[in-house]
Amino acid sequence: MLHKMIRVLVADDSSVSREVINEGVNVHKSARYIEVDSVSNGREALDIVTRKQIDIAFLDINMPGMNGPEIVAAMRQTKSSDCLTVAISSELDDRAAAILKHFNAYHFLKKPFSKTDIAEIVATYMTMTAVYPVLIVDDSATMRKLTRKVLDASRFDFEIFEADSADAALRALAGGKIKIVLTDFNMPGRDGIELAGEIGSLSNKVAVYMMSTDDTTYLERSAAFVGISGFLKKPFAASDIDTVMHKYLELDTPKFGKVRELFSFLDREKKAS
Repeated sequence: MLHKMIRVLVADDSSVSREVINEGVNVHKSARYIEVDSVSNGREALDIVTRKQIDIAFLDINMPGMNGPEIVAAMRQTKSSDCLTVAISSELDDRAAAILKHFNAYHFLKKPFSKTDIAEIVATYMTMTAVYPVLIVDDSATMRKLTRKVLDASRFDFEIFEADSADAALRALAGGKIKIVLTDFNMPGRDGIELAGEIGSLSNKVAVYMMSTDDTTYLERSAAFVGISGFLKKPFAASDIDTVMHKYLELDTPKFGKVRELFSFLDREKKAS
């Protein structure tokens, strides 16, 4: 299987930090071709993300020229707009955190960090950019199209299949390729819960997530009872898919990622207790 080159930017005025990051990145160089640009100030960092597409950027929050949050904000208008950005510093104040989150930064590493911390982030990136076959099950062509757009906007990469009924979904699953199913609850014939029950009886290796405009505790508990992995209330966003995938793949929750339960009734019960 061919893998695309991973382009990494390391921007920090500390030579020690740059060295540790490079050591962590190098852990993966035997498995993937990785190109690394290392700079010591924000202006050089912005020039690089403007000239080429960067996949992972490690940005010091406090640098000469431009600081990390300023670079992240400017990055949205460059070739590196989809970059997985990791802010690094000895401290993270509320203002910097708000800017970084607003402009879709991914994670924060507190100094001093180790090469293992860096290697884990690169490994997470490689996991996120593997291709995951997913089946959208919805009798509405419009909703399937909207769901496809949300998946396309996610940090994760998907090979997307579609089915307009439970029967069509079971036929698509018969090939054994699909491991993730997003199914609508309300469908003619068998609903999403019935479909999930049938999938569960055929295989315990397929994760099923329910989509619905209704998120009553009764419906969600019924979904959980038949083994559905999580519940997505329509309309949902790419950040919700990112949360689902982090939990599905057992990845650590990033600092700036969305935090949500896979079933919203758990949030309601926590607030009530």
